[in-house]
Amino acid sequence: MTGRLLILATAVVLGTAAPAAAAPSVTLDVEPLGGVRLGERIGLDGVATDGATPLAGREVRLEVRRFPYAGAWRQRGTATTDAQGAFAFSPRLDRNHEARVRLVGRGVLPGGGPYALPEGDVLSVVRDVYVLPAFTLDFEALRKRVIRITQVYTVPRDVKLSKPTRFYVGPCKVQQGRCTARRAPFAAAAPTERLRKGRYRARATVRIPKRFQGRFQYVSCFAYSPGSGMGDPDLRCPKKSARLR
Repeated sequence: MTGRLLILATAVVLGTAAPAAAAPSVTLDVEPLGGVRLGERIGLDGVATDGATPLAGREVRLEVRRFPYAGAWRQRGTATTDAQGAFAFSPRLDRNHEARVRLVGRGVLPGGGPYALPEGDVLSVVRDVYVLPAFTLDFEALRKRVIRITQVYTVPRDVKLSKPTRFYVGPCKVQQGRCTARRAPFAAAAPTERLRKGRYRARATVRIPKRFQGRFQYVSCFAYSPGSGMGDPDLRCPKKSARLR
């Protein structure tokens, strides 16, 4: 009995005496998560560490893969980590991409011993990066309390948009010189029509309720077109009303 207890106690000591060694790692975050319009820069940043220790002065490489994500990873930029191990990239992308960062490994360091191995590359997790169509949104008055809202899209020439554009028009409740209404009810859905390669337009005629007293706000929503590779595929437009701010 005494011998058995001694063996069990020894096993516990051996199991806790050798904690796992820290290893280099690198993170990657996307800002904003919802994506940016075509032509704008997306923020990609992260930190390289070895356990709790920042890895300063290390080379990191941004690698991307363009929608439909079937091709090879391509290097899009390089950077050197700062004193906190941090780095940042801000590329302009023309479609949705997958992105990752490679922390470049180093050879055997001096004093590593005769059996030390070179430090290999370390990859971050893969992040989705969304690029939305660029667009302009405007309206014109057709007659009393009737307006026509127009949204024009710019996309790469090989992109096809198919989803309708939804428009929402709400009151402008003025307080201290600014509109304070927070939501706009659904007003109309319009087909998104191709004008030429890379150019689309959606138009809707909307009657403004008399209770708005001639003051209104409007906003639009355009869901992901399957196969377009532009925007978040999980985006859904609200059915009844949209947030104005």
